[in-house]
Amino acid sequence: MSGSAGDAPVLEGGHRLGEGMRRGVFCLGLVPVATGLTLREAMWMQCCLTAGVEPGPMPAHAFRRADRHAVEDAMGVAPGLMRAMAADAKRRRRMVDADEEGRLPLGSPSPVDMMTRDFRVRPVTAWHQTSTGRAGVLSTLVAGSGAPRIDGPVIGVDVLSRELWRFDSWATYDAPGVHGPHMTTSPDVFICGLRGNGKSFAAKVMALREIEAGRHVIVQSDREGEWGRVANHVGGQVVSPGGGHYLNPFALPDRPSAGEDDLWRQEVLSGRKAAFMSLAEALREDGGPFPLDRDMQVVVDRVAVSFGTGPMTLEAAVDRLADRSWVDGESPSMTGFEHEPALARAAAAAAARVYAPMVRGGTLSGMFDRESTIRLDPSSPMIVFDTSSPALNNEQLKRVFTAAVSSWIDRLLQGRDGRRRIVVDEEAWDLLSNARLVDSLQTRQRSAGHWGCATWLIVHGVNDMTHVFGEGSELRGRVEEILNQMQTKIIFRQGGSNIDMLSRLVPDLSEDERRVIPTLPQGLGVWRVGAEHPRMVRALAGPTLSALFDTSDLRSAA
Repeated sequence: MSGSAGDAPVLEGGHRLGEGMRRGVFCLGLVPVATGLTLREAMWMQCCLTAGVEPGPMPAHAFRRADRHAVEDAMGVAPGLMRAMAADAKRRRRMVDADEEGRLPLGSPSPVDMMTRDFRVRPVTAWHQTSTGRAGVLSTLVAGSGAPRIDGPVIGVDVLSRELWRFDSWATYDAPGVHGPHMTTSPDVFICGLRGNGKSFAAKVMALREIEAGRHVIVQSDREGEWGRVANHVGGQVVSPGGGHYLNPFALPDRPSAGEDDLWRQEVLSGRKAAFMSLAEALREDGGPFPLDRDMQVVVDRVAVSFGTGPMTLEAAVDRLADRSWVDGESPSMTGFEHEPALARAAAAAAARVYAPMVRGGTLSGMFDRESTIRLDPSSPMIVFDTSSPALNNEQLKRVFTAAVSSWIDRLLQGRDGRRRIVVDEEAWDLLSNARLVDSLQTRQRSAGHWGCATWLIVHGVNDMTHVFGEGSELRGRVEEILNQMQTKIIFRQGGSNIDMLSRLVPDLSEDERRVIPTLPQGLGVWRVGAEHPRMVRALAGPTLSALFDTSDLRSAA
């Protein structure tokens, strides 16, 4: 039932949903009543059961006199319910009219109520403004109502202002900000929250809505196998290297348009060198030094250059390192080894031993040492790298997997095929604990506009950083810099011990937020988008997607 033309002034200035909405809902109810068959109905059913007899059309049902009272009772239920609902609506309207102080209305537990409630409530003051009567209950979490709209898909509802909440990693650049023409200049997102508080649900809702908007999603690590279900739902790909299936981290990115050959060659060489470094870092023993010393790095760099822009695998690279004749032939071209072939051979042999566990039957071989047998479709809406295999419980193999997959993703992004891609990492501390992958991530951040990529990092407690990185370490400083560069932060419930660390990552965290975040209900997150006021948002999905996203089935005792 639509509002009449006379109601138009009520909606001037914009209400909570930003446009004229329905102010009522028409409901149709069905009250079943058991009635007996009439004679005509019984005869028709007998014809249906008799072979060779055409029953004809089913007669209209007419209840018998004996059923009249039951039918009349049922017909009286609906008017009674409608009268009760009308009386309740009048009572609430009188309460609002008597609310001379103009207090802010309480949040609704039902999204349907948010979208169908009577928007004549408080018509004098627009929703994004306030009055002296309302000012006493304002906080930073409601001050954002009426901020510039982000032109993205609907993610959920702001539970305090009752606005539909929209978000897109790139649309925040187009939206005007408080301190400049852009709400954010980075498409990256940082999501944190304790287990079971809705961060994974929200991330999946965001990912699917982004896919519907034409984006492509890559999930770098799926420990629980939960993203694989989502990929299958949207027609994506689930990738599980191992068991005879190979993914080559040194594969060539797609060649860009003509005229960029020199740039493409440089990206290929630097990308392959970065892959070598990341894999070596993954092979580092706990507490030990970086496996490649300066001499070995010079030789490894020469190996990467020797393949040029042709095919390359880790197995072929290690073969060259172990080949004395190849090293002797290349040493005159290696700076510092021109007159030291023996020293070059020793450095190459030592580097070959570093990578030996990953090739030819080594304990970490069989996934990333040969040409790819897994064919990935760059146009797939979602690609998920499945790490739920028990074999990946080995910490070193897990680090190798993370390094190799990250290198492959960088090669895909360097292809610059015009697609916008979002890279999701559910276990971000594993990624950030590898110093070489931190280098790669910083490159990805700097090249976000060039490559068309956004990175979503998801962690549990932010205080876990103190366990992963040493206090005052160079790596920790770089990680904090990366997180600070992520101008969209979504914070779900955090324990009190995490608040101080959170304040370092969000320097302007308000007292309201410090008080609210440790007590946030499940599903509610505080969104910080650029320098805008924080918003408290609940991500919404229908029953089908909610069941698909749900990861709490084994948390319950039922």
